[in-house]
Amino acid sequence: MKLGRRQFLSASAALAAVGTSPQLFALQSSQGSTPERYPIDAWKVEDSRFSDYMIFNSPLERHWSGGLWTEGPAWNAVGRYVVFSDIPRAKQMRWDESTGQVSVLRDNVGHSNGNTFDHQGRLIACEHYPSRVLRYEWDGSTTVLAEHYQGKPLNAPNDVVALTSGGVIFTDPGYGAHFDYEGKKRDLELETAIYYVDDSMDEPIMLTDDIYKPNGIVLTPDGEGFYASDSAPTHFDEPARIIRWSLGEDGRSVSDRQVIVTSEDTIFDGMTCDVDGNIWSSANGGEGIDGVVVFSPEGTLLGRVLLPEVCSNVCFAGKSRNRLFMTASQSVYTIYTAARGAK
Repeated sequence: MKLGRRQFLSASAALAAVGTSPQLFALQSSQGSTPERYPIDAWKVEDSRFSDYMIFNSPLERHWSGGLWTEGPAWNAVGRYVVFSDIPRAKQMRWDESTGQVSVLRDNVGHSNGNTFDHQGRLIACEHYPSRVLRYEWDGSTTVLAEHYQGKPLNAPNDVVALTSGGVIFTDPGYGAHFDYEGKKRDLELETAIYYVDDSMDEPIMLTDDIYKPNGIVLTPDGEGFYASDSAPTHFDEPARIIRWSLGEDGRSVSDRQVIVTSEDTIFDGMTCDVDGNIWSSANGGEGIDGVVVFSPEGTLLGRVLLPEVCSNVCFAGKSRNRLFMTASQSVYTIYTAARGAK
């Protein structure tokens, strides 16, 4: 069935007026729950431009539930799977695109959080305890990329991006050191910061500590900068922010710090970008906010994908990179979009 332009615009206008209600979510699960009418209530238009990125007949699918705190999704195009973390259980999990099934990829992984694949296809993971950034090699061995800075142990690396040069940039807010749950409780010996490291270095370079709780991180589509979320409200009397920095040519320096988004009611965590430069960020703020929030490159709120759970992180998956994969508290979800994820 083809949807006419007039029908689509009418549906989009009606969708923009949707409020929060007990029947807010239409979840199409693999167990076969009764579907509801399109468009589903998970889509929420805040700016008319968001209509270009939503699909009228795309359901919200919950593929698996049973985690304690799921995090760190990363898409592997060769294997057609997403690796993600169940941090408290110290497991790396694997969602298979072709079957929709979730299985354990690795156990006892040091409370892994953020994951990414480098440009050679190797998995890089942030571990809370022991606090380090780890790379999985093709022969099954591992390489520790970073675990100390100026002789002191890292706090608890959180999220990571890989540069075409071979270097990586990671955030180190220390959440895995606050409780014996997502790591090991201990005092932080370093300022919270964002670092760069590559194979030529014995320890990372601090790019910036001008951020309270550096959390999620994503490169801009052109690779010339990055966004980092500041989840400051968890420990400071400060608003949550999404901040952008420009990268030096070698990736070892930053400049032009710009606060793109400031919020008093939403905490941002993991993020991804589409090819148009829009930011798709996880959102934590209660019913009507929990899920994914989408901003233009300038920080204008465009729309939301609402979930019945707090969302922790997101990535684009699938052959066309148009399927939004969301780790949300105890579950993982996907929804097809009219956006295409930046590579």
